[in-house]
Formats: sequence, structure tokens, C-alpha cells
Amino acid sequence: MKIKIVFFLGLILLIINSCNLEFNQNLNILEDTEQSISLVQIESEITHRGDLIINGTETFLIEDESYLQQGNIYINDKAKLVIKNSKFYLGRGDIPTIHTSIFVSEEAYLEINNSTLSPEIVEDGEMGGLVVVINLGKIKIIDAPTQIHLLQMSENSQLIMINSEMIYDIGGLLQIEGGKAMLINSTIASLGLKIPSDAKITIDGLTSGICYDSWDVHEMVPSADYDLIMRNSCILEDNFTGEYRHGPYERGWIFFLDSNSNTFIFNSEFRKIFINIIDDSVTFENLKMDVPSYLEYRNILLDNVTMMGQWPFWIQDSNLTLINSEYLFLQPTGNSTVYLKNSHLVEFIPRNFFGKIIFENSYWTNAGEIIGGEPYHSVSNDFLIQGSVKISEDVRTHLQWKNATVTREYEVLVKDNNGYAISKALIRVNDKEIETDKEGYAYFELLLDEANYNDPQLLEVFIEDKSIAQENIDFFTETPIIINYNL
Repeated sequence: MKIKIVFFLGLILLIINSCNLEFNQNLNILEDTEQSISLVQIESEITHRGDLIINGTETFLIEDESYLQQGNIYINDKAKLVIKNSKFYLGRGDIPTIHTSIFVSEEAYLEINNSTLSPEIVEDGEMGGLVVVINLGKIKIIDAPTQIHLLQMSENSQLIMINSEMIYDIGGLLQIEGGKAMLINSTIASLGLKIPSDAKITIDGLTSGICYDSWDVHEMVPSADYDLIMRNSCILEDNFTGEYRHGPYERGWIFFLDSNSNTFIFNSEFRKIFINIIDDSVTFENLKMDVPSYLEYRNILLDNVTMMGQWPFWIQDSNLTLINSEYLFLQPTGNSTVYLKNSHLVEFIPRNFFGKIIFENSYWTNAGEIIGGEPYHSVSNDFLIQGSVKISEDVRTHLQWKNATVTREYEVLVKDNNGYAISKALIRVNDKEIETDKEGYAYFELLLDEANYNDPQLLEVFIEDKSIAQENIDFFTETPIIINYNL
């Protein structure tokens, strides 16, 4: 029996050395790799409110505890956060974003050992958070059933996960943008891979729900400037149903395509494929869910590719037009112009955006963040929204807004009960007055911020000094605002 154990440990050490994950060699990570999770029953709970900041060479140890952290965690310098035999909950506290983050800096270290890591449990009706780990340093996850929504690997970062899982109700994405990662006897909900500018890849017949006995990412992306090895590990099947069927949730495969890559994908199934539009002018049509789609852009070709979650775009100093498309995830930045016609926006996260988004007969559901003053998200946002759009009640519930401004242009149509336009009707909002044109339309703008975006403001309509209508409007008001006047 001793010979078998020594052989097993030697084999695992050989695998780790072959991946050049040097940070594990002196951490005794293999002592209990076959041990199952049996967390101690913990009665008391420690709560820390506000950001948790660990500096210098400090080691912050949480052992045999139930610990609630409300706010971001910053592991700086050469500091360490070690969570052992514990239940660790991460809540938003005063964080403006849905994502509550653990930031692991370049020489820092995070260990989750025989522990759970989950978002804070909140009351029904409250807006909970999502656990995000931004890794620039070193992470070890051993015997840990975590509920991390997103773990993002950056250049020179390192990760080893053994006998663990990263699965959340709507998340569990391991996003690889750099570094070295190894998964042994583990399961993740979703895998996101960066496809670099010099990539030349062809993929045919890729689907979710895959388990690998042994797999190296370079088998799929030969030019990848990062390492990922999976041993006896799985990516969950993308089998969401009901309200999670489509939208900003994480399962199966996700790609992040550099716009200069040579990427050809056929007969495959993805949750999302991010496409960067930089300094360009592009139009896409008929991007749908659950049906084979076709998209061609530069040297990127998607043919008979079925999207299960979203069509996501990063738009930098560009003009992007989307027609007859659905479940769009837009991240505009710079002085971009985005135009949606007969389309559906499901997630909107502007990042340092100073351009405009124009809607025509479109609608916006589910989620959004309009955030400034957060360097890891957006330093500033100040943009214009125009056109005809219907915004759902769930956006009113879920939208996060802080330290940012939006100018919203409102379109008002005044007509009689026979459907004929009424010109020269007076529209009054606050101190502003405008008259409808010969087509019955009038346009006005409101400057909105976190203090007033959901506060009703009174719109009044007058014909020959007679008030014919009053409506309360805010950021979420459907446009055009149609006023029917009974003659």
C-alpha cells in the first residue's frame, strides 16, 4: 500500500513539474489530495465590513471559522490569504458593482483549503453579489467546492486546483488571459480562452459537457501565450433552462477573439464568443440564440455556430451597427457609436465611454452597470442615449449606477384619436419647453446621474394653453412617449 501511495504522489509531482508550476513545490499541496470535503460544523460567525486589505509579507489566516467579508479583498505585495477548514462568504457591502472581487497582486498568494467560498446569503428581494477573483499572483485551491462566479488569470499568474470545483448557480468561469493553470480531478462550469492576434485555429464540432483525462490547451490554440493543463477534469454541459437559458450566465465554452486572429469555427456550440471591434466600422445582422448562425469579420469565420448565452462585443472608438439581433452584450469604450435596430440588448456595461448608443425599435432586458470612479471597472462614463427603446422592469431592479452621467434624449409623439399628428403642441419638462414639429414629434434631453436617474420628473403637454396630459418620466421610460389627445 505504501508503494502505491508513493507512486501516486510521485506521478502528481511529475505532472506539476512538467507544467512549470514552481510555486507549489514547497507548499505541501499533495498531502491530502484524495481527502473528501468534511468541513467542521461552525457555530460562530466573524463579520468584517469594508475592504479587507493585506499588505507587505503578512499572512492572514482564517481557520476553522465561518467568516463573512463585506467588501473587496486586496492581497498586496507579498502578502498571503489562507482559508482553511472554513466557510467563507463574500458580500457586496458598499461595493457599487454586482461583482465583489478578490484581487491577488503579482507576488501575492491565495489559498483555499478544505473550505467553501460562496457569495453572501441575502434576503429575498435584495440584490446579492457575485464572487470574482482577479489573479495576477498565485492561487491554490485544494478540496474546495467554491462558488466563484469568475476567476480571471492574467499574465504571469499561476493556479492549481485539485479535487475542487468552481460552480455557481449562474457562474463558474475560469477565464484564461495569461499565466499557467493546472486542474486535477476538478470541475469548472465554464472555460474562457483568449485567442491571440497571431492565432491560426480551426475548430469543428466543439460542444460543452467535456471531461478530459489529459488535455493541453495548445492542442486547441497552438500559439496560446499561456498554459492550461487538465487532468481528469471536466467542463459542465451548457444545459441551462428557464430564465437562465440565455443571458449573462456562465456554462460551457467562451472565446475572447482578438480581431486580428485567424479563427475558423464550424458546427459548434458556445455560450459566448467575444469579438473586439477596434477603430473600425462594422454591421452585423441576424445574430440569434439556439439556431445555427453565421458571422464573418476580417479573418474570423463562425459558420453553423450555435450561441447559447449572448453575442458579446467590445467596441473601442468604433461604429457598430446590429440589426435584427438578440441577447447582445455590449461593452462600448471611447468615442464609439453603437446603433441597434430591431434588436435586443441583454447586458450593457460601458467602460470609459463618451460616445452614444442609438436605439430603433429595440429593447433592453436583464442587466447593466453604469459605473465611474472605479479604476478596475471604469474611471468615468459620460455618454448619450437616443432613439426608441423599451427598458424592462428587471433592468430597473438590477441596474447599478455610481459616479457616472448619461444624457438621455426623449422622443415625444403627440397625435389625436384618429392617429393624426398634432403639431405645435407644447411639451414642458422642468424648465424646458419645446413644440412638436409637423410630424407630431418633439425631442428633449435630460442629464442623469446616480442621484436622479430613477426619480420621476413631470412631463406636461399643452394644446392652446390647455393641459392635455401629464406623465412621470425617468431613465427607464419607454420611448417614444406617445400622447393621445381625444378631440
